[in-house]
Amino acid sequence: MYIKVEDIKPGYQVKEAVMAATVNPIIAAGTILTDQHIRFLHAFSIKSIDVLAKEEQPEAVLHSSDSFNRVLQAADRIEQLYFKTLKSVKEEFQRWQSGMNVDIARIRTIILPILEYMLEHPGELEKVSSYSKKDEYLYHHTLAVSLLSGLIAQKLQYDRGLIVQAALAGFLADCGMSKITTSLLTKKTALTEGEYKEIQNHPVVSYKMVKDLKLLKPEAKLAVYQHHERMDGSGYPAGTKGKSVHILSQIVGLSDTFHALTTDRLFKGRQSVFKAVEIIQQDLFGQFDLSITEVLFSLTVEVSQDMQVTLSDGSKGKVIFVPPGNKTRPMIQLPNGDIIDLVQRRDLYIETRD
Repeated sequence: MYIKVEDIKPGYQVKEAVMAATVNPIIAAGTILTDQHIRFLHAFSIKSIDVLAKEEQPEAVLHSSDSFNRVLQAADRIEQLYFKTLKSVKEEFQRWQSGMNVDIARIRTIILPILEYMLEHPGELEKVSSYSKKDEYLYHHTLAVSLLSGLIAQKLQYDRGLIVQAALAGFLADCGMSKITTSLLTKKTALTEGEYKEIQNHPVVSYKMVKDLKLLKPEAKLAVYQHHERMDGSGYPAGTKGKSVHILSQIVGLSDTFHALTTDRLFKGRQSVFKAVEIIQQDLFGQFDLSITEVLFSLTVEVSQDMQVTLSDGSKGKVIFVPPGNKTRPMIQLPNGDIIDLVQRRDLYIETRD
């Protein structure tokens, strides 16, 4: 029987080997699941697995394999690095809340180890996104926007110094949120007009907190101020438009938008990565430079022929054709041989890559 990973408890036995983007199964058939296995499933964004019903389960011994252990060690590495960094992010935010100034040298020390790792392993981005939790959304958001900004800058072939500056700008973009009433940050219902205006002022507050930092370049400081400005003039706080919205500001802004769309928040659920890309392509068209959006898409929604996917209605299938101009909507062949053309079926989209 298939069961959602979020409902799985230690002791379930895996009926069918669990595959991810790996040559070998990440969890072999017959494995008795432990807490560590369950964390591993979350790290790979596995949504459901086939397990034996209680009455089917024999007395079994936990199955392990060298390939599983190697993959598990790799997953543990990024997981441990991520949550160690997240702890420091939270501590910095609490420092700002208590009235302390931004210490850019310490922030560099916090972000550089995981940034260096992600620049070498950009394929880990999907796992990083899966770690975000809505009860500590702001800290996860700070870290994720920083890493994604750095990855986009790398993909644009910026020099190392500017990649780091992009990551620092992403880290500091929301530092002004530390000056907002705590009850407002944890509010689970829609904001009032007055509350929304207070939130909209956070780029100004963030800029005031970073404007005198000598280790932060002028363009990074501008990105902190402009990360909610949009090329079509629809952004805030100044309604800046066109090329006056600096390219680094757009990188941070797009990273901010993408992470907000693809993670659960207190007042709003997450979108599929593929659905989020379509929102950016269609609903937000004209807000970001196309060169930046294309880079983001290449980092997050690349699909290839024969890739296994799950659709938004729960159907599973295999990619058989990727249209060059519509990469988020390939043709999918279902196990029964039926073919779904997502270009024609606008009611469906890819939920996950399996």
